[in-house]
Amino acid sequence: MAERTAFLALDLVTYIIDNYSHDPAVVQHASQALESARTAGLPVFHAVPGPMREQIHPAVAPRDGEPVLAKSSFSAFATTDLHERLREAEVGRLVVAGVATSGTVLSTARWAHDLGYQVAVCADACADPDPQAHAALVDPSIFPESWLGLWRIADMVRPAQVGTP
Repeated sequence: MAERTAFLALDLVTYIIDNYSHDPAVVQHASQALESARTAGLPVFHAVPGPMREQIHPAVAPRDGEPVLAKSSFSAFATTDLHERLREAEVGRLVVAGVATSGTVLSTARWAHDLGYQVAVCADACADPDPQAHAALVDPSIFPESWLGLWRIADMVRPAQVGTP
């Protein structure tokens, strides 16, 4: 796959953030990660549940040219043309942020990995209803022997690192 990196914002709609996030700062971190991606000139994609397409949180609202993909499954790949769009943009690395870590982030990151993408998760720009589930997925010290952790298939990055290889 190509070396180009893209940023993927998952389910960052107001209702989901307000009701399924253990971290009130997640939107601020997601906004910082998004700005890092934009500053670096990365292609940005937003994927949200179809009925919530118009409810993206204002702090992470798409800009002109940033597609908003309406999905009907946990993974952004299963019911959208995300893979085709990424291939068309010659993307080989995907940085993921979103709510919930144990739902859309986990499902999308695993699917991306299985498709051959290099995956990074911006852990600070992700949240879950259960802070322990979030920690188990992004921190290898929680369950170091588990195969569940996203850290097994993805690099963990901070918002300021999103635009760097």
